Formats: sequence, structure tokens, C-alpha cells
Amino acid sequence: MVNALAVRTNTQLARGQKTLRAAQYVRMSTDHQRYSIQNQAAAIAAYAATHNLIIVRSYSDEGESGLRIKNRNGLTELIDDVHSGRADFDHILVYDVSRWGRFQDIDESAHYEFTCKQAGVKVAYCAEQFDNDGSLLSSIVKNLKRVMAAEYSRELSVKVHTGACRLSGLGFRQGAAPCYGLRRELVDENNRPKGSLRKGDRKYLQTDHVRLGPGSSDEVAVVRWIFHQFVAERKSEAEIARQLNRQTIPNKLGEQWNRRLVGYLLRNENYIGNIIYNRRSYRLKQKGIDNPSHL
Repeated sequence: MVNALAVRTNTQLARGQKTLRAAQYVRMSTDHQRYSIQNQAAAIAAYAATHNLIIVRSYSDEGESGLRIKNRNGLTELIDDVHSGRADFDHILVYDVSRWGRFQDIDESAHYEFTCKQAGVKVAYCAEQFDNDGSLLSSIVKNLKRVMAAEYSRELSVKVHTGACRLSGLGFRQGAAPCYGLRRELVDENNRPKGSLRKGDRKYLQTDHVRLGPGSSDEVAVVRWIFHQFVAERKSEAEIARQLNRQTIPNKLGEQWNRRLVGYLLRNENYIGNIIYNRRSYRLKQKGIDNPSHL
């Protein structure tokens, strides 16, 4: 039997122990930030040791954007634990203001922190140069940091979008996987071929680019047959799909064809050499908008 001290709840000693308990929240935006989580955890651990805090819970969002709380299961669980009273800690340790979130409405960021504060849980930003103690100076600096975090995302979004539009204008592929009968071909900065990219593959050098090329000869023959059936034979999309399935020709996912897939193929301008990009935008995780053709 192991000797242990049983601490009764709601006693002064129990309350004293709780004040030493903390949870950490860590987040990284993309898989490219390989060591981000570890770096945040190391800084948080150093802060906890300096302030006599014991980390008893860890919440994390790996590869999730800080623009919205949607899909951030770690932060959602943290807020829910605090709001419901299940939290057995009274400190939340976060690396900095931007890891809490890059919410485009800074009031949303403040709302989640206020929810914690209202439940008696303090949020501490371990790598910031201010103490989140509610003073006038800390409030000004914290809100300035929130604005800066939101603005960083806005500026980055503009830069990335502009670069993607420029590369698309040069004939390079952006975005989703190619349609049936096409494949992604990797080229270097001098447009020299470097091989084909299979499903799940991606380029790792900024100077490399992706072009679309024809797929296997069998798939190319199927694409030609589909267009011939639609244009020359006047077959409907549904009838073409039925014939493909009768011949046990799978689509690019290895599944059966349907009218919608055939229609998408027939309307895809990639087959005549056109690269279509920016038809619809979802900037900063907001509601999608249709863009005019000149953009």
C-alpha cells in the first residue's frame, strides 16, 4: 500500500492546491510548423516553473487555423470544461496572444477569455512582455496584440492570394486534385520536368511548380469517348454514366460514375488547356463569394 495524503474538497488546503494547477493550450496552423507545438510547450513549462504552477491538463489544436473556433476541438473542449465547471485548474497557459487565436473580430477573442475569467480561471500569455493582470497597460497592449494578430492574417491572405493568382496566370496548377484523365506534373523554376505527383504527394520546394498533363493512355481514351458520346452521339450525361458503369470503367476514385460526375468532366475547361482559378473565394474562412471573371 502506498501512503498518500487525502485532501478533502472545499478545505483551505484543497483550495491552496488548486491555485497551483494549470492547463496549457497549444496550437499550430499548418503541418509545416514541425516543432511549433514543442516550442510552445517548452516556453509554457518554463513559465509554469517560474510561477510555481503545475500543468495538469493539456489542450491542443494541431494544424488548425486560428481564424475561427470551428474545427478547433482543443479550444472548444477547453472553453466547455471551464464553462461547465469541470475544469480542475484556475490558470490557462498560452504561448502568446496569436496562439489563442487570430480572430478577425477581436471581440470574439476577448469573449472566450472573459468566459474563462468569469469562471475564475486566469489566462496567462507566457511569451508576452506584459502580465495579463487586468491593468490599463496590459489591457491596451493585449488588445493591440489581438489587432496585430488579426491584421497579420489579413495581410498574409492578400499576399498568398495574389501570388496564387499570378502563378495560375502563368499556367501553373493551384488547389484541388485534377479531374479524371489528367495528372499533376512537377517542374522546376526553369520549367524542366521533375516527374509526376501521385495522390497525396505535394511539392516541397518553393521554386517548384505544378502543371497539368494528360494521364494514362487508357484514361485519355475514356475522356475522348465521353466527349464523342455527348457531342457526336447526342447521349445524355446519365446515359454516358450508365454505359461507363456497364463497361466497369471506374472514375478517378475507383467508384461508379453518375450524371453529376460526367457533367463536371464535360464542363471542365482543363481539357482544352484553360486553367480556371479564383472563380469563388473563401478568404479568411469566411462565407464564399463569386468573383467576376476579370479577377
